[in-house]
This record gives sequence, structure tokens and C-alpha cells, in this order.
Amino acid sequence: MDSIVIVLIVLLLPRVMVLLSDHFKLFNALGPVFLCYASGFLLSFVISDASMATTLSEVCVPLAIPLILFSADLSSLKKLAKPALISFCLIIVSVAAVSCTAAFLFNGSIADSAKISGMLVGLYTGGTPNLMAIGLALGVPDETILLANTADLIAGGVYFMLLISVMPKLYRKLLPAFDKSSAGTEDRVLESSLGTSFNGNIMTFSLPRLAKRLPALLLSLLCVGVSLGCAWLFTGNATNIMVVMLGVSTLGVAFSFIRKIRELPGSYTAGQYLIYMFSLAIGMSFDLSLITLKALMLLIMLLFVQFGSVSVHLLLARLFRIDADTAIITSTAGIYGPAFIPPVAGALKNKSIVLTGLICGILGYAVGNYLGIGLASLLGLII
Repeated sequence: MDSIVIVLIVLLLPRVMVLLSDHFKLFNALGPVFLCYASGFLLSFVISDASMATTLSEVCVPLAIPLILFSADLSSLKKLAKPALISFCLIIVSVAAVSCTAAFLFNGSIADSAKISGMLVGLYTGGTPNLMAIGLALGVPDETILLANTADLIAGGVYFMLLISVMPKLYRKLLPAFDKSSAGTEDRVLESSLGTSFNGNIMTFSLPRLAKRLPALLLSLLCVGVSLGCAWLFTGNATNIMVVMLGVSTLGVAFSFIRKIRELPGSYTAGQYLIYMFSLAIGMSFDLSLITLKALMLLIMLLFVQFGSVSVHLLLARLFRIDADTAIITSTAGIYGPAFIPPVAGALKNKSIVLTGLICGILGYAVGNYLGIGLASLLGLII
């Protein structure tokens, strides 16, 4: 398939997936990320050369990270309810502990288990963008990153079905009930601090609105350019991906404290659209020859970390008396990022926790890359 055709498909097909999600309940339940990946997987059978798709997947992530972080009002964290902050910190502790355990358990059967553990720390504190960013930063082979994304779709899909079905009842049996008396006040405080950066339509994207997103896109390109320059200055190699990823994350967070930048229209949705493009491109890069024992072991490792960290977090939430709804929504923010907060809040029948979940999801985006790269580097010295 011609490279130009691949570029056009990656650029335009995610828009179709978003429209399907907006208009059909079944597709809405699956979500644009899954639809894009599944579409890419199907297209992989007719693509003879996936090198362009792989290149596009690697370009989308460093551009997406600043765009997502620009809209984050991290100063509003101090206005979050104390249980939500504690719960999200417990998520970080749980994921780090279980990921470290997995690195040692799977060291003999999976190559680069320390690096993969770092990727999973980023994945389960901030979502898919961090998985890709950390993998690229640590020099993990492309096929391993692709397999990790595939395994995440399987494990994440299974757990999401549990989240919107049986998990609310389980959590509410084991943890205290949510205090609805303070929900209205907290929600108004958060909404006023978030302004218009987040709202019920955060996942929409319209091509005619691209011009309004142009300033944010140009600023994101500037962040990538500065990060490439820093990589060259400090390492002599402009393509040192670790420095680049840390650079775009740091600049994204730094710019988010400037109100005019934080309120640039559409920065979050533009970043999210790049994640859809990444999901499609990474799916198009799929190769059936990768389905080996290594792939199975990677899936087992990922399932161990995901369900192990969820279990540890549940135990810690019970110990710290975190209420059920807060525990679930902050866990969702860590595992999936902001995109899945509204449907899970809907399953809980508690709209007042949506903004809390969104803030925690953005916090995960901000810290996930640092946590993942740091932990992988530490494990690399031990294992």
C-alpha cells in the first residue's frame, strides 16, 4: 500500500471511528481507541509494508503528550477531596510494587522484563500514551511495544467489562459508601477551577475546527523541537528518545501553568485524536508472526500486573477507608486515563465523581513517564 495512502488513512479514519462512537451505543461502549486499533489490525492483512505506519505511530505520541498536558490545571489538585488524592497515591504505590514483583518473576522468561515493568507502571498510572512513550524512551523493540499494546487491549477490555458490571457491587460491599452530602460542593469547586478545558464533550473532534487547534499544535511542535535540541545538547544525539519524552512531558506540564495556554481551544481533543491515530497506526503494524510463546508470556505478565495492582489497591483502600466510588474512579483514571471516566461514572450512577476522575487521569499522564522510566532504570541496575 502506498505511503501516501497510509498517511491519509491514519489521518482520516479515526474521525470515522469517533463518529461511530458518537452515534451507536455498541461502538460507544467499545470506544474510539479500540475501534481504531481493531481497524488497523484488519488493515494489516492488506498492507505489504507497514514501515510508514510504524513511523507515524512513533511520531504521534511525542506530539500528543504536550497537547494533553496543556489543558491540565494541576493547581486544582489541592482542591480535590483528600480521599481522591490518597486513593490515587495508593494506585501509584500498588502499581509500582506489583510491577517490581513482575520484573523479578518474569525475568527468566521475558527479555527486558525491567523495561517492560517500567512501561506497565506508566500504562497503569496514565494510560496508553505513557506505555508507548516509555517503551520508545527505553529503546524497547517495536515488536515488543506492539505486543504490549495488543495485550493491553485484551486485558483492558476484560477488566473494563468487569468495571461496568460486577466491580461496583464488589467495591461497595468491601468499602465505605460514597458521601453524597459533599459531592455537590466539591464538584462546583473543581468545575470552576477546570474552566472550559474539560466538559462533557471532551472526546469530540471536528476537522473544520482544526484552525482553532493550530496554536496548540504549533506549541506542541515547539515542545518537540526544544526536546530534540536538549537531547542533542546533553547527549550529542538529537534522537535520544528518553530525553525527548521526558522533555515533552516536562514542557507540557510547565506550559499548563500558563492560563492562556491552558485555555487554548481543543488542545486536549487534538492530543486525544493523535492517540487515536497512534492506535490505528500501531494496529496496521501488526504481524501475525509475532504471535509466539513470548507474546503469551507478555500477556500473562500484563494480566498479573493489572489485576495484581487492582487487588493491592483495593486492600489499601479498605485499610485507608477510601469510599467505593472514589476508589473505582481513581483506579479507572490510572488504568485507562480520562477517556473512560464518563462511562464508569455512569455505571456507578454517580456523575459527581467525573471531574475528580478526569483530574486524576491527567495527573497520571503527567507523572507516568517519570515513574516508568525511573523504575525501569532502577530495576535495570538490580536485575
